[in-house]
Amino acid sequence: MYPFTTRNVYLTRMAVFLLSALLLSGLVAGMLIFGVRVVRKSIERLPPADARHASDQSPTVSVIIPARNEQARIPALLDSLTTQSLMPIEIVVVDDESTDQTAKVAKEYGARVVKTPPRPAGWVGKTWACHTGASDASGDLLLFLDADVEMNSTALEQLVVAHRSSGGAVSVQPYHRTTRAYESFSALFNAQVVTAVGVGPSSRGLFGPCIMIEKSAYYRSGGHESVRSSVLDDVDLGRRCLAHGVSIRNYLGGEAVSFRMYPDGARDLFNGWTKNFLQGADATPSRVLLLQSIWIIGAVTVAVQAGFALAQSSFALLGVFPALSIYAAYAALLALGVRTYGSFGVGVALTFPLHLLFFGSIMVRALWLRVTGGSVEWRGRAVHLYPHGVPKPQKSARI
Repeated sequence: MYPFTTRNVYLTRMAVFLLSALLLSGLVAGMLIFGVRVVRKSIERLPPADARHASDQSPTVSVIIPARNEQARIPALLDSLTTQSLMPIEIVVVDDESTDQTAKVAKEYGARVVKTPPRPAGWVGKTWACHTGASDASGDLLLFLDADVEMNSTALEQLVVAHRSSGGAVSVQPYHRTTRAYESFSALFNAQVVTAVGVGPSSRGLFGPCIMIEKSAYYRSGGHESVRSSVLDDVDLGRRCLAHGVSIRNYLGGEAVSFRMYPDGARDLFNGWTKNFLQGADATPSRVLLLQSIWIIGAVTVAVQAGFALAQSSFALLGVFPALSIYAAYAALLALGVRTYGSFGVGVALTFPLHLLFFGSIMVRALWLRVTGGSVEWRGRAVHLYPHGVPKPQKSARI
């Protein structure tokens, strides 16, 4: 009996030690993922506006908005563009085969509407719309904006200042505004995208909702034509810029640039993040994927252990107080981090196991669709999730 009891005690202590090491590693990984946003938030946001850049010497800016069935979302963006301290010389709304009143609404706001010609084989809808808009624009700087973006009154001026400072392409991940409860499930995906693509000098691609680039640099890097078949056109366009000597610099939107991504319901959110999930996975460096994996494993483990402890299960290796304390530490770290990406409150942090379950379900669905060559419906089109940079062969494809 005694040797057996001693062995059980030894195994239990070893299990507790390994569990503690895993949970501590997860916290450290979380600090590196989320904590850096908190510490560096002042330098990761757009520089302040400078009145000197509102002079006649400022470069001319053409705003290009690819829009497909955006009649409900585009008014807020167009309205925000009318109050800029530095006005664009033109606003080009590219009507991407919309079946609603997108074109009519855009014209009412004074935008110039350009309809996309028939899309050639081998082009993705958004890349064709951006290419069409760039071909029609006359400004020195091209500013590509998604239709759900909103700008504060100095945002355009701040982008110009950031462009002059970096000398290359500038992009912004907008601050994610949420209104309804289901929208909060975007929190972890925002963190994943930002961590994957990078912010500041370590930027590895571009954020698609808001990209400013000099027209000459745009064409020198190949523009959207060079990424015409890519669902991850923003990440790939950033890589094309770097390959052709055009520097890139990413920022967080903060108070300057924001959006509300999925106001039309939970189904849109589910399909939208399924479509976007692989962007983060494909763009993420291995070392960052490792940190994310360690944090997720730690977060799942502490959630399970907290449940076991509360249920007084024999599987609980920690007492109620230690388990809940570590759970609270994970939640506090997440609460501080996700606030930099959007209006994600304390509720998101306290219920992080639910968000991890949703994140996991999206990951499984996206990977399954990639393996099987499946598609996601988005804005009335089927978006295929193929291996990064490898479009599905088409019988009539012409590249």
